[in-house]
Amino acid sequence: MAEIKVAIVGAGPAGLAAAKELLGKGVKVDIYDRENFGGGVMSFGIPSFRIKMEAIAKQTQPVIDLGGNFIFGKDLKESDFLELATKYDYVYLAFGLTKVRHLGIPGDNLDGVLNALEFLRQYNFDEKLGLTTNRPKLNGTAVVVGAGNVAMDGARVAVRCGAEKTIIAYRRSREEAPCTAAEMKQAEDDGVVLKFLTNPVEVYGKDGKVCGVKCEVMELGEPDESGRRRPVGTGKFEDIACDYVISAIGQIPDMDVWNVGKIATDHGYIKAVANEGESFQTSVENIYTGGDIVKGAKTIGVAVKCGKDFAKMIITKHQL
Repeated sequence: MAEIKVAIVGAGPAGLAAAKELLGKGVKVDIYDRENFGGGVMSFGIPSFRIKMEAIAKQTQPVIDLGGNFIFGKDLKESDFLELATKYDYVYLAFGLTKVRHLGIPGDNLDGVLNALEFLRQYNFDEKLGLTTNRPKLNGTAVVVGAGNVAMDGARVAVRCGAEKTIIAYRRSREEAPCTAAEMKQAEDDGVVLKFLTNPVEVYGKDGKVCGVKCEVMELGEPDESGRRRPVGTGKFEDIACDYVISAIGQIPDMDVWNVGKIATDHGYIKAVANEGESFQTSVENIYTGGDIVKGAKTIGVAVKCGKDFAKMIITKHQL
């Protein structure tokens, strides 16, 4: 039987899980990643107080031991994926959501408005990965917009970076918050103040820098398409004096990746044309995908299952 060759784009949870399963069956695997280390968001997006590098090494080291070939420093785009598809039997797109939505309100371009993912990345590159000595330094008050896990991480990191007060502003109630209950409690234990039914509508500035945020007081209406009760504005407003506003209102794909238009996408998410479990075939026959780029932001556990199901599909197909 001819050697099966697989290219995996993304050395995060989905990619590592797929690589480990395939390497164990004798498949040749090359793993491409734009960073110079493995682990993906586990390494640069999640602080060490949530996941240690030792735990990440337990995911990456078996792949190395089994002969996985990491090719780092490769920021690939769709044209590159298509080229890989001519050289490998299968290509697995396992990269995640690397952008955060802009606030889209007046003043969101002021000095002091931060992107939560970039903020976490800068912190982790210093504190967790030891690659820089450029840890963010905050002072005064930080307002984090959103209530997902990234928002909770961003708020807890803001505390560790020197913010004297950190406030999470979320337009829905505590019950509708997308983060886990444990993450919310840990943020509160760190001194983070949670303000629910609070929707920022404008960032105030002075001399080009953030000095406050105007928020509309919300109430809950009927459930929307997400199943959560829709936040409805009351027409009442309050101002919060602050020095930083950190946007954590949702992770989205990097639209610049799709520079050809051959792989079918929907707002940057890959459209699956077929699936076996959590292994999804794209509109290009030998290019598959899984994880956040097809399912939206999910947990590490979901990403791992996606990777394993992709490997299972190949193992079953080729009777390995």
